[in-house]
Amino acid sequence: MTLNQYRKIADKVGGEVGETIHELVRELEEAREVIRGKKIPPLLGSKEVAEYLEVDPKNMHHTRKTRFFPEPDLLVGTRPFWFKTTIQIYQDKVAGWRENNAR
Repeated sequence: MTLNQYRKIADKVGGEVGETIHELVRELEEAREVIRGKKIPPLLGSKEVAEYLEVDPKNMHHTRKTRFFPEPDLLVGTRPFWFKTTIQIYQDKVAGWRENNAR
């Protein structure tokens, strides 16, 4: 099936499910561009990571020392940057760890 066919299905289904399908198609298109070397994935600096994780930017040095926190994907001088997907994977690991330890 082509991505356009999935778009048509999403339009036909509509609602929240249709929007979810559209979002997945957009993510697949973005991933294809990254794989083909046409686009670099979104990079986040410390401030953007703090905003994304909803922590105070002043506490990022503590956050970086927490369990599972990834090493930067890129350093520009001494400034660290992470791909957005790296931070999303980190969030998933933390959520899974918390869920397993809450039992």
